[in-house]
Amino acid sequence: MGAAGAVRRVATKGSGASSEDSKKTEALVLSSDGMIWSGCSNGLLVQWDGNGNRLQDFHHHPCAVLCLCAHGSRIWVGYISGMVQVLDLEGNLVANWVAHTDPVIKMAIGGDYVFSLANHGGIRGWTLATPGPIDQILQSERAQKRHLYTRQENFKILVGTWNVAEGKTSQEALATWLNSVILDVEIVVIGLKEVEMGAGFLAMSAVGLEGTSSGQWWLDAIGKTLDEGSSFEKVGSRQLAGLLIAIWVRKTLRVHVGDLDVAAVACGLGHAIGNKASFLTVKRYDKQ
Repeated sequence: MGAAGAVRRVATKGSGASSEDSKKTEALVLSSDGMIWSGCSNGLLVQWDGNGNRLQDFHHHPCAVLCLCAHGSRIWVGYISGMVQVLDLEGNLVANWVAHTDPVIKMAIGGDYVFSLANHGGIRGWTLATPGPIDQILQSERAQKRHLYTRQENFKILVGTWNVAEGKTSQEALATWLNSVILDVEIVVIGLKEVEMGAGFLAMSAVGLEGTSSGQWWLDAIGKTLDEGSSFEKVGSRQLAGLLIAIWVRKTLRVHVGDLDVAAVACGLGHAIGNKASFLTVKRYDKQ
């Protein structure tokens, strides 16, 4: 049986009638040794031979598998939780880590890297040699000498929220709200509610990174109050219907802010209505 026929047979078996095989097959990949790997909605990984016969099952993570990628002696697995795992051709878990804050929906090989694509559009690259035995040795040595190239500092974060009720305010009001405290903080996080209202806006699951004209007005006004460009810099913002969130960091801290993920998840009726939302804006601060 050819590879294409075997893959078709695996896909058919993956959605068969038995209780064991009834888990939905989400991804398929052909590995370098001629084996076929399938990933299921319950996190199950199944290895098949070239004739489509089921050989082994593996369950290294409880969340749904969304994509698989094979290269050399490694299988890369992307999960709905944002987790990425690396397996050898025997199904043994080599390494795993949280690659994205959103589901990993696609992976591809390019040069010496495997690239992962998240549901919100974020792309990250991981060296094919990582994680491997050499990298693990280097990581251990680097961790022992971390005190030589890192330092710990304490800084303050201001988090504020305001139901603006579709209105706008004066610079004086914003100054009264923010100026008295921003002198002592390095990060400012502002969340606004009811920037826009009405059925039309609530039905919008996302309105782009810059948002509506009203949302942009608020970003500009807050930025002016924070002396954006001189004292602070906006590093991320997202609007979902009437909800808006944005983050500014002090200019002296900006060089240390990296790996920005900006996303919005509608949590209203049917996960499509924007009257409620979940925001995850900055993933980490970790650039040395």
